[in-house]
Formats: sequence, C-alpha cells, structure tokens
Amino acid sequence: MKDALFLTGAAARISQEVAIFDKLIEYKGLEVNPENTILAGFSSGALNIGAINACFRKKNSLSWEKDYKENLLFKIHTEDIFKQKKSLPVDTDPLRKSMSDFLKKAEIETLEDCEFISFILAFSYRRLTTIWASNFFNRHVDIDLLDLLMATSAIPIVFPDQKIRAYNDRRNRFLNGNFADGGTGGSFRRFDYYMKRYFRQNEPFDNLYIISPMREISQHDFENLNHMLSSKSHFNINIRDMRIFRLFLDMISQNGFNTFIKRFHKWTRKNKVAENIWVCMPQLEENYPFLNFDLQEEQYNSVIKWVENNPDKLAIPIDEYIKKFENAPLVKIKNRIRRSLKHRLLSIGVRWK
Repeated sequence: MKDALFLTGAAARISQEVAIFDKLIEYKGLEVNPENTILAGFSSGALNIGAINACFRKKNSLSWEKDYKENLLFKIHTEDIFKQKKSLPVDTDPLRKSMSDFLKKAEIETLEDCEFISFILAFSYRRLTTIWASNFFNRHVDIDLLDLLMATSAIPIVFPDQKIRAYNDRRNRFLNGNFADGGTGGSFRRFDYYMKRYFRQNEPFDNLYIISPMREISQHDFENLNHMLSSKSHFNINIRDMRIFRLFLDMISQNGFNTFIKRFHKWTRKNKVAENIWVCMPQLEENYPFLNFDLQEEQYNSVIKWVENNPDKLAIPIDEYIKKFENAPLVKIKNRIRRSLKHRLLSIGVRWK
C-alpha cells in the first residue's frame, strides 16, 4: 500500500512543512520513494513537491540536506522571492530565477520528469475554479513545471497572475487564461472529483498525511499588509481587488484550513481513501510572517524543537483533530469567491458566464 502527502501552503512558512516532513521520516518511519509515495500540494507546498521529486527519486537525485535545505531554502531572503514596485503586483522574477536554477540542476522541465505521482493545484481565473495538474493524467505530462510552480504560488493581487505552458502539439483547454495560488479557492478544492479519478485505478492509501504550517496570522502580517494595501495613491489597486486578497487570507487562515478538514473528513466517511489519515501542524508560541522569507532556518529549527518537545502532537488522527471544531458550521466558499472574482474580471473588461 502507498502513503500520500498533502502539502498545503502559506508562502514564507515553507520551511515549517520541511521540518514536519523530516520528522515524519524520523519518528513515523515514513518511506519516501516514487513507487510508494503520492504527492499533492499547492503554493509553497507545491514548491516542496518539486524538491522532493528532485531529491528522493531513484536516479541522479540531488541532496535533500545540501542541495535543497542548505544551499537553497535556508539561504533564501525576501529579495530572492520578490521585489517591491511602486504598485502591485510585486516583481516575482527573482522567484522564477531561483526555481529555474534548482530545476535545471535537477534536470526537471515538465511534469513527465517527476518520478513521483504528483498533483499540483492552481486557481484558474478563466474558469473560476481549482485545477489539479498531474503526471497521473497523460494529457498533463508535458506541462512546464516551472510555470506551474509559479502559478500555484502566485498570491492573488500581491503576486502577478501566471500563464502555464505545455510542450505538446495539442492545446490543453484548461490551461487557457491566467492562474493564481492553488489555495485561492480553499485548501484542496475539488478533492472529491480528482481523488475519485485516482481511486478508480488504485487502492486506498495506507497513511495520508495532511501537512500544514502554523496558520494563524501574526501581528507582523497585519502591519505589513496594512502598509502594502492601505494607500490607493501608493499602490494602484481597487477596492474589489483588496477584497479578493482578504478573501484569499481567509481561505489560508486556520478557519479556512479547518473548513477543508471538516469537508474532507465528512467525504472520507463515505469514501475510503486511507487506512489512517493524519493532520500535521505545529503549534508554536508565535507564528512567523507569511511574506517575510528571511527566517527559513529559524522557522525550521523552531518546528524541529517543537516536535521534539511534543512528539505525540506531530501527527494527530483526523477524528481526534476534528473534535476541536466539529460543531462549527461549514463555511460557504464557492458562491463568495465566484461573486468576488466575477466582479474583478468584469472590472478589467473580461466577459464571464
């Protein structure tokens, strides 16, 4: 039987997930190899999927410790991700260069080059829905991985929308238009549709680990966002776009994550996907800013220390985790985000049906 890793995203908190991943290997005996491990993720979680494909494949693998953690992740600073401009969105060319250099070193160009079955999510502005691109589907294998990673990590409004290329003769209709962060519509939106397609051909997983960084928004985030978004004279951003961005923050918040867990738990009671489903999220005394990328090694070490002090909290069974909020009502996501994005598209002259 196989294990699955669901890697969520939270921008600069990427190293928190890396720490959880490392401790699952050490404490839970997680075996990571292309034959027995399925990967799914979005935003910074998808960036880690790219690194796992590069470092845990069977042939010509890079070093997880040296090539990824020491030489890339821990050396990253905010200026290696984006450069601020006079107006939003920021310039993300530094991020594209950093990822491009790593993928070239790993000799990974398309999804076909990934040995692990990998699902990477992005939000389509044209279709107003979340798409799951994967080398599990034959028509997706020629998708440019760098473009896909740029798209899934494109924070709405703050980072520029992205286009995704595919290196084949036939045009993939779902790649039309622009894309944004895979968490824009909520964590792992449309999991029921895509997982049903996977399980038509495969048995349930042995273990499914849902890995997330700590999700509470820090005081530093509020101050930083107020500085970035408060002045229309300094940044050319309209009120509707500001609302979309705040909606995105709601989707990646603790409440947004819990909404996904509740929906997923409800669905898995009727559809068996794994023998065991675990929720892995650190609970630090104070969270790290989600747009400050200067603290990767510090975040990593903080989570490592937290796990060592709380090994019983590394992986919580989903039944136990959900007891914290099982009586809370489900948040209605679909209509809210579709209305907000419809207004955005109409405001820039795009017709939407």
